Amino acid sequence: MKKIPVSTLADGAYFDRPVFLDETYILLAPDAPVMPDLVRRLRKWKYDDVHCDGQTRVVPGYLAVAGAEAAKLAPQTIDEDIRSDEQREAARAFCTDSIAFVAGFFEAFVTEGTINVGKATEWVKQAIATVRDNRDFVMRYAWAESESERWLTLHTMRSTLLALLFGHFLKAPPVRLIELGNACLLHDIGMYKLPETLLRSKAALSTDERKAMGAHTALGYRLLKGFSAAENVALAALEHHERMDGSGYPRGLTGDRITEYARIVAVACSFEAMVSPRPFRPAGFDLHTAIRELLQKQRKQYDDRVLKALVYTLGLYPIGTHVLLSNGGKGATVRTDPARPRCPVVRVLADPSGKRPTKTLLLQSEETGGVSVVRALTPAEVKELGRT
Repeated sequence: MKKIPVSTLADGAYFDRPVFLDETYILLAPDAPVMPDLVRRLRKWKYDDVHCDGQTRVVPGYLAVAGAEAAKLAPQTIDEDIRSDEQREAARAFCTDSIAFVAGFFEAFVTEGTINVGKATEWVKQAIATVRDNRDFVMRYAWAESESERWLTLHTMRSTLLALLFGHFLKAPPVRLIELGNACLLHDIGMYKLPETLLRSKAALSTDERKAMGAHTALGYRLLKGFSAAENVALAALEHHERMDGSGYPRGLTGDRITEYARIVAVACSFEAMVSPRPFRPAGFDLHTAIRELLQKQRKQYDDRVLKALVYTLGLYPIGTHVLLSNGGKGATVRTDPARPRCPVVRVLADPSGKRPTKTLLLQSEETGGVSVVRALTPAEVKELGRT
């Protein structure tokens, strides 16, 4: 390959072949422009040359369709590549370990009749740090497993991670955040005292079975009080099925009569239940549709502050949502920004002409002045996209 001096790399230039940092590391794909930050990073890392067998060229055709919008590409710098790889692996390992921890924690409760608050708190502290520093990848890997047989373990783990995200957004101080994490981790402890056949039933629950299942809230409260749990933690178990409009159970509480932790856990566990399978049913909604359902049809039931936390932490188009772009392209959300919930970073899966890009292309969507997200794709459109 030819050596190309870094000093000759022009801002906004494209190459018709991949540009390499060395023999194996691809620095730029043919659909990615040279950006000033890339040149700065190369100089910082003391690289004098890059390598390429190609030539500079005009903007690739399917990017040119967007005109000035092409400037909104989301470039990956060397530092970002390395950091993303580290974050991805850390998130994957954390979610795998967390599933094992939650399963083991409640297995010990069932077999020994005890809960180890110290172990719970240590895991919650780790979860707080991980969702704070690694939100996008954690949310991606938290839903990597969809085994309905382990639904209670997965529900507990995912709901707790969501509750901690909401707590961060609501600026809960560290001690309160730990307490919230413990409250959500333990909110369904009463379930473990119900018959195994009820939890694993593959048939829709009867009226009597639903009534028995609903008893887990009061049962959980009594169990946690027996373990001398903090009142706020125990009340989260009792009240997480209460609703702001009084339609919940077991006591039909309304508004501020429901404790804060219970209101946060209510949104977290309701959202998780909507997007995850159970032994007797498939997942009811994708992530985007579940958010829309909560905002449009069930809003009266939940605390507005917590719903806002849901939208701003996950975005209106959460990671993995397939979307239609305003230039006619289609893609999937790979990164969200709490400051701009309508403007995710999208991996382009089909250009405006319907062709699939030959290399990874990330695009920063905008509300105005660039490529925007028009809407989420329908299931049929997602299926069709997979065929292209």
